[in-house]
Amino acid sequence: MKIPKAYFTGFNSAAKLKKMVTVIYAVILLLALVIAVPFHSALLNQAGNTMELQPLLKQFNFTVYADFMNSYGKIVKALIPAAIWMGMFYFLFTVFFTGGILNILKDENHKFSAVNFFSECGKYFFRYLRMGIYLLIVQILIGVIVFLPLSLIIASNYETTLNEASLFYISVTGGIIYLLLFILVLIIGDYAKIILYDNDSKKVIKSIYTAFKFTFRHLFGTYLLYILILAVPVLLFAVYFWLDSALGMVSGFTIFIMFLIQQVFIWLRVLVKVWFLGSELTFYGLINVIVKTGHPSRHDLAVTDAPSLQINGEEAEENPLPI
Repeated sequence: MKIPKAYFTGFNSAAKLKKMVTVIYAVILLLALVIAVPFHSALLNQAGNTMELQPLLKQFNFTVYADFMNSYGKIVKALIPAAIWMGMFYFLFTVFFTGGILNILKDENHKFSAVNFFSECGKYFFRYLRMGIYLLIVQILIGVIVFLPLSLIIASNYETTLNEASLFYISVTGGIIYLLLFILVLIIGDYAKIILYDNDSKKVIKSIYTAFKFTFRHLFGTYLLYILILAVPVLLFAVYFWLDSALGMVSGFTIFIMFLIQQVFIWLRVLVKVWFLGSELTFYGLINVIVKTGHPSRHDLAVTDAPSLQINGEEAEENPLPI
């Protein structure tokens, strides 16, 4: 019953924090406007009222796209570095909000205070930034470990034994393996954030190590819980693409409607992020494996009726994990 309880408790927590979700969404929207407004102005100044892109509203046409890039490619390429920088800032902001989100989630009343929220965001920013960089390096290494051998296999057998079906199955196998490992690292990262915050620790690697052991000790529960929540944004994306296909951005009105729908889906994506952390925080409390560092945790977990972890009918000891 731990997984269903964690699943719905996390959802209820996220649903109660609509104000916090809206604040995070507003910051993301402002960040997007920083690049969108200059891009629109520069494109309007260079392209004017050209109708070259009109056919692309109905369906993608490479010839139209190539003609447009030949005419206005310089201005588009000039804005690409700005878009890359904005992507980096988006990553930093997603890291920045983690401490504030956990602070509100660990409050039993889930009372949102902007001052307290942003204070905790700033306090934990550099710790979570280091953690994010470490986990990003791990993701890159996993990609190299998975795809480099596959690339060598394909390259060495491409002209002799491999056919299109073989290439397809090899690529799909590699993609599935990487996806499963990618999700696993995301799960470890989430519990590492929870453990680090719960102990007010500055030891990022220790928190990752503890989360690694916790995740593998409860691999079925942590993975299944993540997949169940992940199914929600996947379903949302499917609905969005269906609406995009059904409405079609062929006029100013439909473009405006799709813009509003996009904003709703972005808001829901932020809500799902809070849902993830809320459910994982609850699951962590229900398992009752709280890492001790020689002093009690700063906050009690919001789940006060969490059962003790039982092993062979006896209560498990909560000794600190070695580093």
